[in-house]
Amino acid sequence: MHRTKGQPIAAFDIDGTLVREQLLVLLLKECFEFGVFPKVAELAFREMRRAHRDRKLSYDVYERKLIDLFEERIRGKMRADVEVVADIVAQKNRDWLYVFTRTLLDQLKRTHRCVAITGAFEETVRLLAPEWGFERYYPTVLEIDAEGRYTGVTLKLPVAAKGEVLAAAMKDLNCEREGSVAIGDTGSDIALLEAVDHPIAFNPNNTLASEAERRGWPMVVERKDCIYVFAGGSFRRFTREHATDAVRYVLQRQSS
Repeated sequence: MHRTKGQPIAAFDIDGTLVREQLLVLLLKECFEFGVFPKVAELAFREMRRAHRDRKLSYDVYERKLIDLFEERIRGKMRADVEVVADIVAQKNRDWLYVFTRTLLDQLKRTHRCVAITGAFEETVRLLAPEWGFERYYPTVLEIDAEGRYTGVTLKLPVAAKGEVLAAAMKDLNCEREGSVAIGDTGSDIALLEAVDHPIAFNPNNTLASEAERRGWPMVVERKDCIYVFAGGSFRRFTREHATDAVRYVLQRQSS
């Protein structure tokens, strides 16, 4: 039987790629603000942030410490309370996005099946991903007991196997690799990028930047009101107002 050709897929990381800050950091801040987590834990949180700011902690170590702090403090808390805080995070930060990535997503929604694969927690992602235009989203999911409290057990961790999650999403959505796009910012996104026709390393850390250089993947850096594109041995700078041109340039460079 003839198989109908599917649409291409577009896979996005969220933290540091679409959103300008980690959703976990934003959620932690509000949990401290509204007393879901004790103020004494906020001292440790602030020290982690300061150490990372001053480059005394690598990003990977910093991220792991944030996750450990959250998972330690979330145990025994009511999900209903965290959902209230997550709604505040969503209201405050739904538009705090990188211009290039937001423009890319807006463009691809017309032609691709857009999915988000992220280490961010379900409580915030499920509020924001549909609003941004993602058809499917794959966040970290924590276990809840019969009383509605967090047990501290992680049920789903898609960030640990982004390539496998993308492959399953493509099968489920009947998507083709041809014309597919993926964008991410750290080493955990390498498996995501190597699974598509059009990989994009965005504001990459050293691990991803090294891999992008080796494989010839385009790199995009957004700073202040400028978007810098490194692709095919060439360099272009675009202003924020010309983000659409930057997106077109990146995709065309890979198609040529």
